[in-house]
Amino acid sequence: MELITVAGHPEPVKASPVAARLLREKLEDTREKRGVDAANRLEALVGERIGSLLAAGTPSIDVATMRSIVDYIELPSEDEPEPTGLGRAVQGLKDKLAQRGGPIGG
Repeated sequence: MELITVAGHPEPVKASPVAARLLREKLEDTREKRGVDAANRLEALVGERIGSLLAAGTPSIDVATMRSIVDYIELPSEDEPEPTGLGRAVQGLKDKLAQRGGPIGG
């Protein structure tokens, strides 16, 4: 097990080496394609999800758990306007599902 740190979570988290590598790769890929701000937002969302898993009693993060987190978290596109009204409500539901690690249908 490795200890990883993520934004929004004060303590290091135990994770398998493959899970830690998957997170690093996803953050690096996001940083290269979308910039530092997007990578920071992604890290914060991952930290929130990991925090909720740990609070629920998950002792460590394995590769399957990490994959479900990083594959289903959605960052808003830079060229999409902020949602308003009904769009904001739908986005809120999508965000809640992402925090729970569930797939988000289109």
